[in-house]
Amino acid sequence: MSKRSASDWLSDIISWGERLEGHIAGMTQEDFLDDTKTQDAASKCAEAIGMAAYELNKLDPSLEREFPGLQLSLAYKSRNRLSHGYYAVDESILWSTVSESIPKTVAAARLAKRK
Repeated sequence: MSKRSASDWLSDIISWGERLEGHIAGMTQEDFLDDTKTQDAASKCAEAIGMAAYELNKLDPSLEREFPGLQLSLAYKSRNRLSHGYYAVDESILWSTVSESIPKTVAAARLAKRK
């Protein structure tokens, strides 16, 4: 298997972020809290972004310093919480993550890709 580049991991963050954006488009927090299917989809996207963030940070730790909006460490911590603490996920925090934090990470990934 070929080694993936920083650009590949950034593309993953962007791609999963765009999928996430599609899942929650037009939703309010109340809509999200009432829709377990969308919560599940959003959680999957957040987990994938967190894993890509982990791999990207391992490959090039300087990116997080250069583009602090990437929030790579935080994205990975969120991924671990969703993956391993799924029974205790606060859907309100998930909403905040997917509607506020992840869009910032995706925007920073787009900037970093242009570098």
